[in-house]
Amino acid sequence: MRKSFQTEWQDILFSDFITTSSKGLAGPEFYQAFYTEFFKRYQNWEQLPSSWRKEKERCAQFVLARCDVDSKILSVGCGLGTMEHYIRIRNPSLDLFIHEVAPSAWRWVGAEFPEQRKFLGLIPACLPRGVQFDLIYLSTVDYALGDDVLVGLLAALRPFLSPRGGECLLISGSFQDTPATLKEKAISFVRVLKAFVAAALDSCGLRPRGQFWGWTRTQKDYQTLMRRAGYGDIRDGFVDRDKRVHYWIAGR
Repeated sequence: MRKSFQTEWQDILFSDFITTSSKGLAGPEFYQAFYTEFFKRYQNWEQLPSSWRKEKERCAQFVLARCDVDSKILSVGCGLGTMEHYIRIRNPSLDLFIHEVAPSAWRWVGAEFPEQRKFLGLIPACLPRGVQFDLIYLSTVDYALGDDVLVGLLAALRPFLSPRGGECLLISGSFQDTPATLKEKAISFVRVLKAFVAAALDSCGLRPRGQFWGWTRTQKDYQTLMRRAGYGDIRDGFVDRDKRVHYWIAGR
């Protein structure tokens, strides 16, 4: 697991609306401020970068391919809800539920779902007792959660999986390749060295790294976390094998 830092997202500089921290992880105050700026700039889905939307559509199709017509699905930490927007377009009759800790990102997608299909708050407290899902997925949520917190969340979701083969799917956009060849190991060493220099410059106040954004993880890291959370029958891969932008791992 390696720390990651970021200075902007969707062409919005973080320093324009908040004092960034390279030590404190972005929390509720940060995301509230960010989405306030985000919705000032963007008024609908079509205004978002087309390349980013295409990746979300690809991930949405990947989720749909793992579902039956009558599947009951929960999206955990859906954020803007872009994937869920596309899932509903492709299959409006699907029994899809969405979840978020805070509603600030739901200005668009919130209107697409009835209240009984929206869960707000911490899991498992915000989920009704006895509810079960055929598929629970978490898309680009893991980057912002430390190992113990992520394991706790994954473990808390297990009782809500259907005993008829319910599956928990994690889709990550922060995958860290494990170097295999000599060239890849050399490149990895250079990256580690650059990260060390960046940390030193940041600590001296010479060149801030930006906002502490979260973590990147390797395949082994993800497999270990899934096992710690109690999952078996673990499978993984990439949504697009050629591009390797989004890594996925699933367990039962």
